[in-house]
Amino acid sequence: MGSRAKTLVAGVALILVAVVVAGAIALGPGLLGAGASADDAPATQQELTVVHGVIGSEKESLFADPEAKEIFARHGLDVQVTTSGSWAMAERADLTQADFASPSSEVAAAHLTDVHGDAVLSTSTPFYSPLAIATGGTVLDVLAANGLAEQRDGVWYLDMAAYLDAVASGRRWTDLAGSEAYPSSRNVMITTTDVRSSNSALMYLGLASYVLNGNAVITSEDAAREQAASSLARLFLDQGYSQSSSAGPWESFLSKGPMNQPLTLIYESQYLEAQMNEPTRVTSEMRICYPDPTIFSDHVVVAFSEAGQRVQDVLDNDPDMARVIARHGFRVNGANSGAFSEQVSEAGLTGYAADGTFIDVAQAPSYEVADAMLQTIEALY
Repeated sequence: MGSRAKTLVAGVALILVAVVVAGAIALGPGLLGAGASADDAPATQQELTVVHGVIGSEKESLFADPEAKEIFARHGLDVQVTTSGSWAMAERADLTQADFASPSSEVAAAHLTDVHGDAVLSTSTPFYSPLAIATGGTVLDVLAANGLAEQRDGVWYLDMAAYLDAVASGRRWTDLAGSEAYPSSRNVMITTTDVRSSNSALMYLGLASYVLNGNAVITSEDAAREQAASSLARLFLDQGYSQSSSAGPWESFLSKGPMNQPLTLIYESQYLEAQMNEPTRVTSEMRICYPDPTIFSDHVVVAFSEAGQRVQDVLDNDPDMARVIARHGFRVNGANSGAFSEQVSEAGLTGYAADGTFIDVAQAPSYEVADAMLQTIEALY
């Protein structure tokens, strides 16, 4: 090739490069990412600190949300998570190799801190969710006719004392007045996760213990063991097989419906999240119902590294993240707590308990008392 031809080819190549770069700049963030230029796009990706976390399964969709990921990236973080049952989380030998862990209650967090305390830098509680029950309108009508449930200001509540008495008596659905609407021969019983591994079942255990103790927290480990053996164990053993995390029963409820799985223990956040995010699988027959009293599941973030503390800070303080958290059904703590009411109001949701309406809320037992109950029940499996 002659020198003139080589010069011509080189000139064309330079023109093509200029066109590509100019086109990229004109297209803007759609090609290079928000705030990026042709020169700094690769550097922006390299600046993100990869952060590893272990979380309860009910938070998986929150951390996978593209908007949550974008907010973390704004803070220089690429947060990658795996899921675990909250109580079983503490038993993971590799847990502190992660930057943070997020069990779904303060009791489970206390268990984690007891096992891995030397590695804990800090803890925070950015959001929470009340325990709730996924059920159906027909089921609630039968329960209401038998004094087991009632509707107040458009919100359904399950009378926990009456319910626990029905369980202790071995009442079946066919024993209830009006059971022709729900003629199931099964025992009246809430479907839960496995109490040996899952936080939602652990919270239910603490709630049942509180109610059976005259709406008071059991403080004696000996009394807790006695109560677990005589009354509480049947709430779990009589169910038969139980799934290990809260995502399991909730998915079964959505798939099979309330006529197959009439009372399913969930977090309120799971139900509200399913309503606020399309496509929804919540049908017109499905309802959310709150135990009365209920109990709050506080989602704790335990940091093992400085990167984990940066995740805490974003979850605690970023107002845009608070909005995303609320869109996934969680109630937000701190300065951005109004995000929850804003999101459910914007979605037009009804049938849920508004902020500030929970008066009768059970207290969870201490970690030591809860562990005494669990050990007693585990020995009976």
